[in-house]
Formats: sequence, C-alpha cells, structure tokens
Amino acid sequence: MTISAKTLCIGCTAAFLTSGAAFAQEACKTYTVVAGDNLRFIARAAYGDADMYRVIYGANVDVIGAKADLIEVGVSIAIPCDPRSEVAAAATPSVGLATAVIDPASEPVAVVPDLPVVSTDTAEVAAATPVAATPTPTAEEPPMVFPYRFVTGNGYAPFADEMLPGGGMFTQLVEMAVFRADPGVPYNMTFVNDWQAHIDALLPSGAYDLSFPWVRPDCESTGMLSTSDAARCEAFVFSAPLYEIVDGFFAPVGSELLSVTSYTAFEGKRICRPESYTTGVLEEAGLTSDKIDLTRPISAVDCFEAMAAGKVDLVSIDAEVGDSAIAELGMTGDFAQNPHLMTFDSLHVIAHKSNARAVEMIGMLNEGVVEMYESGEWYDIVSSALERNALQK
Repeated sequence: MTISAKTLCIGCTAAFLTSGAAFAQEACKTYTVVAGDNLRFIARAAYGDADMYRVIYGANVDVIGAKADLIEVGVSIAIPCDPRSEVAAAATPSVGLATAVIDPASEPVAVVPDLPVVSTDTAEVAAATPVAATPTPTAEEPPMVFPYRFVTGNGYAPFADEMLPGGGMFTQLVEMAVFRADPGVPYNMTFVNDWQAHIDALLPSGAYDLSFPWVRPDCESTGMLSTSDAARCEAFVFSAPLYEIVDGFFAPVGSELLSVTSYTAFEGKRICRPESYTTGVLEEAGLTSDKIDLTRPISAVDCFEAMAAGKVDLVSIDAEVGDSAIAELGMTGDFAQNPHLMTFDSLHVIAHKSNARAVEMIGMLNEGVVEMYESGEWYDIVSSALERNALQK
C-alpha cells in the first residue's frame, strides 16, 4: 500500500480557483479577495496554518462583518504579521554580558561579620513541623478536539489527486462543504493509493473516519446488487451527492464498438474496470460476469494501457476520469467514448456505520453542501476544475 500524507485544515477549498492567487497572500501585507477565497485558505497561504484565520478576521472585522465565512470579492483586507514570530522573539531571553572588571585592590570589599558562638550543651533543636501548602486552583483544560480523518487517493483526476490544484475537484468540494457546515472543525487528509483498502480495511477498522469519492450503488434494488455492492450498502453511510458523473465505455478509435447502440454488443468482450469501481453499472446493463471477461486492475491508466496493448476491448469508466487517463498517457487521439451507451451516477463521501462520529460528520457535510449550492461556490469550484482539466487534454 502506497501512502502519501499531508495535513490540511478546514476551509482550504477553492485554493487554486484563481491562478496565482495563493502567492499573493503574505503576512504583513494587504490582500484583495478574489472569487473562491475564504479566510481559512488565506490564512493557510499566509501563515501555513488555516486555523489562524481568526487573526485575519480580528484585524478586519469592520470590513468583513459578523460572519467570518462570508467575505466579499474585491475587498482589501490586512494580513497581520505572523503573531507566532512575535511571541517567539519575546520569549527569547536577552542576556547582557558585564564588561567591567572589579579590582579587589581598589574596590571596598564587605567583610562577613563574626557570628555568635552557640553552646552545643544548651542548644535545643526544634523539630520543624511541615505546613501543608494551599493548593493553587488550576484552570480547567479544554477538552482535546480530535480532527476528522479523511482519506482519499491519487490517480483519480480530475476529482482526487494530490498533484492537482487543491487536491482535485472533489477534494475542494468536500473542504468547502465542511467549512460551510462549521469553519472551526479541523481535519487531517491522507492520500492512500490503494482505493479498495479504504472500504475493506481503513474505514471499518477506524483508522480513518471518512473516504471520498465513491459511487453509491442502487441500494434500494437489493436483489440486483452484486455481493460487493450489497456489502457496501450494508456497511456504509453515504453523504448527499456532491457531483454527478457519466459512466461510459471507451474503445480504440475505429472500433465498431463505438457505434453500437445496445449493450448486447458488448457480451463476450474483454472489459476493463478498475477494482474499486462498483460493477453495478455493468450488471444493470446485463453485462454480468458470466457474459463478459472482466479485468480489474488498480487504476484507470492500467485499463487504457491494457487496451493499447490489445489485452482488452473496452474500458468501462467515468468519462472525466477516462479522458484524464488518456491525456496522461498522451493517447488522446487513440481512444474515444461510445456516445450511445452510458449511465449517470453520483459521487459521495462515505463513513462506516460503526463509526458514530463519522456518521455525524456526514450529516454536517450534507448541511454544508446545501449552503455551498446556495452560495454559488459549488459552481465556481466545478467550473474552474473542469475548465482546467479541459486545457490539459
């Protein structure tokens, strides 16, 4: 299992919605708010710590107003110097070195006076009775707040990859949803490339609280679900949908499979679909394991490499992910998507049902998603990410 971790704080969403914006946010300077900004992102860019947004808010409360999570585009705000640097400087003791040398021959020296002699025969030694010290009342320490532990993975462009701006479109959507729900909630985010391990081990064991992005199977059609999809419905709680995807089929350019209009034409074919993807879309189309030769590598790139090598006939994948994988391989003109056969699915954050704290967080996320839709931030994040992804193809 390959693990690459980085710690983030809530509210870093839309960090890269505007090219070059991050580099303009420096301590001890004035910054003009641009679309997609929030105080946590600005604090992270300026101080390296999103939780220090309170410092910026405190210095600009007259400009921002009563709600720290709403800042107006175009407003100039002052970014104070890093208070941690000032505290560190004040805490460092300044030691003065004496350069004057005292000469005992010229300076008077105080002589210790003679002490009276006490007779050992008559002296009495009084036993000292210890006096109990009055305990000094100590202030109650605030309860420790444990961050929510999010886990996602790489190789899922444009939705999740730590090499993408903001960690990918879906990462930004999740961050903004949590920020809208409660700007004060901290969290850790880790990128674990073994996607299947998220649902097989990492969430069930409690090593992490929430994972994203995942397609929700049609959990209401229990009789039609595969074993893995049924288990997913049984064990996990799904957030409200954050994004809708088009799940389609890719084939080599010139293949007759690109023009067929019935799923029956795919029967008997070698189809590749990454292992962490639900097979529900295949089964709903009648493409069950007894009718196709299904290959399940780790990533979308693996599937397209297999198709380029002639090992599979079709790749079943989300259209955006498929386009990104093809672009990554530099094979944009080699593969195309069948325009007739596709399904629509939604992407979600999931939590294991045994983790009550994570399930509670799903509820908070859902509230944040509603606010994000209403504020227009969802559209800003998605449109910017898709535009950037299109330019890379």
